[in-house]
Amino acid sequence: MGRAAFLVSPPAPRGGPRLRAQGCRLWDADGVERLDFDMTGAAALLGHAHPFVEAAVADNRATLHDAQAALSAMLPRAPRVRFTADEAQALPAAIDAARRVTGRRRAAVWDRTAGLFGGAGDVAAIVVDPLGAAPADLAAARRDADACGAVLIFDEGLSGFRVHARGAQGLSGVDPDLAVFGAQIANGRPIGAVAGRPALIAALDEDDLPPPRQDAIAAVTATLTMLSRSPAAPRIAVLGAELQAEVARLADACTAARSFMLAGDPSLPTPLFGAPWLEGLWLREMAARGLNVVGPHAVSAAHGEPELARLIAAYARILPMMVDEVRPRTSAGRGLFLLSACPEGLA
Repeated sequence: MGRAAFLVSPPAPRGGPRLRAQGCRLWDADGVERLDFDMTGAAALLGHAHPFVEAAVADNRATLHDAQAALSAMLPRAPRVRFTADEAQALPAAIDAARRVTGRRRAAVWDRTAGLFGGAGDVAAIVVDPLGAAPADLAAARRDADACGAVLIFDEGLSGFRVHARGAQGLSGVDPDLAVFGAQIANGRPIGAVAGRPALIAALDEDDLPPPRQDAIAAVTATLTMLSRSPAAPRIAVLGAELQAEVARLADACTAARSFMLAGDPSLPTPLFGAPWLEGLWLREMAARGLNVVGPHAVSAAHGEPELARLIAAYARILPMMVDEVRPRTSAGRGLFLLSACPEGLA
């Protein structure tokens, strides 16, 4: 029996029943169309029901070796790869492998402002979420891991192939010892992956790695083939930066900057609210305009300028409402942002 402490799989993203999805659009049971900026918790990088991926799933000829080779080829230095049935199983399995190799027990989270939480003693693994981290920050995490003899793990569940054609590793030039990936490598189908140095991959416990579904294996092979031919990251970065800039301009124009901002990495702009009740207003008004936005704006390869313009137009109407909603209640400053709208599963 494996020793990895498995996490509970996150629930499906919120937003009600979705009977049909295509590209960046959803249709409910009544045939009502919504423009989707959740994209299965940011996992549908190519867009829902991508024809190439769905054809590969229907063909059902891809093997586990094909999927492993496809992921390895996408990453710097072609690491060894193992898969598991779900993203939530990948990180615990990677940490457990680090414990076996180092003979230590503790896993520490690294933060650019605080460094290693709890100090460097008895650390088997240092886990970093590289989304939005500067290359210098990741290089500092690499130095800290080397200094204390710990295994450096990148949790690329969100950053993988969203921030760069070769993931955060390719963007920063910093090599982790292990990296874990999730449903984004299968365009939204459930799967987890651990990639890294051969000795660490060999230390993974087979009982920590329940096999993935066959449709997910086919989806991984097809998704990564598409991303190798036409990376989604450059398009996502441009659209995300444009969205952040336009929303900031609108917020400044109507003095809403104290109430709302789109923060974080441009590949996944994250709403921050100056007062807790503003999130409800934001969700309600976005839904009324046919937009499925439940947290970070997950721009994908299926989005373009027309879809972005529709979202920006919604902000042009909603931001003044936020100003009216806040004015009689509080004068919250920019430093008092209380909540980030983060869909379950992205925390």
